[in-house]
Amino acid sequence: MRNYAPNRIAFTLVELLVVIAIIGVLVGLLLPAVQAAREAARRMQCSNNLKQMGLALHNFESSYKELPPAGYRGSGEGTWAVRLLPFLEQVNAFSQWDHTNIGAYFRLGATPEQVAARQLQVPVYLCPSRRGPAQLSKNGDSRNNFTGVTAYNIPGACGDYAHVAGGDNGTFTEQGTLRGLDTTGTWLLAPQWKVVRAKSRTSFSTVSDGTSNTAVFGEKHVAPIADFGLVVAGDSSIYNDNSPQFSARLMGRQIVNGTIARTLAAGPTDLLRRNERFGSYHTGLCQFTFVDGSVRSLSINTDLDVLTAVALPDDGKVVNLE
Repeated sequence: MRNYAPNRIAFTLVELLVVIAIIGVLVGLLLPAVQAAREAARRMQCSNNLKQMGLALHNFESSYKELPPAGYRGSGEGTWAVRLLPFLEQVNAFSQWDHTNIGAYFRLGATPEQVAARQLQVPVYLCPSRRGPAQLSKNGDSRNNFTGVTAYNIPGACGDYAHVAGGDNGTFTEQGTLRGLDTTGTWLLAPQWKVVRAKSRTSFSTVSDGTSNTAVFGEKHVAPIADFGLVVAGDSSIYNDNSPQFSARLMGRQIVNGTIARTLAAGPTDLLRRNERFGSYHTGLCQFTFVDGSVRSLSINTDLDVLTAVALPDDGKVVNLE
């Protein structure tokens, strides 16, 4: 009988290099597709955040028959982002705010409970394409001090969305769907939430151009990561109305104090008026919540006149966004 040694099968070095090269080509082809799929998922999550904010706005209006004010008093005393908390499944977080003394939350000497409230990170207020971990403000986030004492940095939770405040810098809180308090500064008791609240000046009835034609929330422009949390980028706490840029932005044509054109930011690195404009980290578009609760993506090349009409709830101009 003959003994036959088994044949040895192996790759040659050339064959191995060819296989590695093919795998490298496939990875190179698939990686952009994977990245695109991940960005599509992040963009969808951002859209869902804006949708939840729209639903919260409608539930707020259903409860109070008015819309939340843009800010309480403009002196570091709370924004719409505080008022919407209970309608975003954040009732416990909302209960931490004493609405008769919100200014104390943004001053030195705040209690541990007040610090926790102003630093609360609400996922709905963060775009997953813009920042990974949630972030606190680095400067500019304090209460206005009228005694001449130097303001201190009081870190608070940042956010990636802002309400659409209109088009004119001269009347930053007077043109959008959410505006400042009524002229008397009236405070009303809201029994269903057991808190005192500021009386709003707007409601759905004041949106005479139509709720489907008027934007109320959008992605605020924040320049690259070096600017995150800095007042120069309008990126201090979303809860603090010390400066309107923290939680409000403008778009379209400005007619007060000269003609200024605020287009949507061309991209994350666009530094033109970066603390006043809307813009996103989604390529070629910026997402907005409209007053009717719908979420729409506007091209960064959207015409200025269209942006102006969308930003103003009662200018008498209706645009077709289809």
